[in-house]
Amino acid sequence: MKKFVALGVLFCGMLMNASASESRYYQVSGNVTVDGPSFCQSAWPGSTYNGLRQGSGPYYYVACIKY
Repeated sequence: MKKFVALGVLFCGMLMNASASESRYYQVSGNVTVDGPSFCQSAWPGSTYNGLRQGSGPYYYVACIKY
């Protein structure tokens, strides 16, 4: 019985720490200068800026994340 209680407490602790997030990447030409936070707000309202990712050729990706 004690094992089930301990397992239940462990499971509840895992559920309390669980969080979901979604990331989106927007391709931008290397010739364009963008402000990351304002770009993410206009492209995907409610999201926050999460950095840049290297793309292929003259492109790069602006990463936006929403929790």
